[in-house]
Amino acid sequence: MIALLLGVLAVLSGCSAAAGPAVSDASAGASASDGSTSAASSTAPVATPAVAGMRAVAVRLRTDVAIGGQFQTRITNTGSEQFSVLAVRLDSPGFEPLPLAGRPATYQPGATIDLPTGYGPARCGAGIAVDPAYTAIQLQRPDGRLEEVRVPLEAPDDIIDRIHTEECHLLALAAAVKVSLGGFTLVEADGDAALQADITLIRGENTEEIALTELRGSVVFDVSFAEASDPPPAMATEEGELVVPVVLRMTGRGCDAHVLGETKQPFLFPYFVTFDGGQPQYGILDVSPDQRDALWSYVDVACADA
Repeated sequence: MIALLLGVLAVLSGCSAAAGPAVSDASAGASASDGSTSAASSTAPVATPAVAGMRAVAVRLRTDVAIGGQFQTRITNTGSEQFSVLAVRLDSPGFEPLPLAGRPATYQPGATIDLPTGYGPARCGAGIAVDPAYTAIQLQRPDGRLEEVRVPLEAPDDIIDRIHTEECHLLALAAAVKVSLGGFTLVEADGDAALQADITLIRGENTEEIALTELRGSVVFDVSFAEASDPPPAMATEEGELVVPVVLRMTGRGCDAHVLGETKQPFLFPYFVTFDGGQPQYGILDVSPDQRDALWSYVDVACADA
């Protein structure tokens, strides 16, 4: 049953063996606009009624994926009067509400500015939808008057729906199996400095065979199995835990100063598991702050002679 649920979620979210979170190629930050140029058409239902003089569009940038738990609300002043946005939040039946938050921004007529917008834990289950979705905005008018408005949130490419599906997929996967990365040990591998660690899988509420089929690293770090295994390491139906040794190394470009300075997701380590040999399920290893510090220390060692 769990494998079936995960398979459905993977199909909906595009989390196959080649997929990750969907992002927009649109640029971040503020930009000038006369309000007459439309963004990509919304494929999700838009809540009504609209708020006069304001338009809100959901945009997801690569930096949002790297930070996690947020997207951008691209707000445009389509009216003739200045206003200031003091804080925003997502208002959707598919997510637990968060408090209003964010950085203030002043919108002259025609201005468009992106504001980071957090989202709470996904509400998952049959019949739970993300629409109608709004951006709740704490607004200040030119006369100093404060008010809170709910602006219909347009979602080109179904951004909010796709975030919801991804979050529910990860929650379902976490309920089926807990996958964690252990501490690092500095070792030598093929004449180079490397880190050895264990990935531990702990069974959740299921009785299926669980296999760790694939590991992926980032642009900085390569992650691979310590020992080749065919078939891949698996937890039999009667077992509750599987420990898999792995090795982390610098990639061919990992010591490049430009790569180290510009990468947004150095610690994004995807993995794939299967249940009874079914569709591979996409997950992301959690890398704690202490582990991130250890990885940066390893960079200093591995790149000392680069």
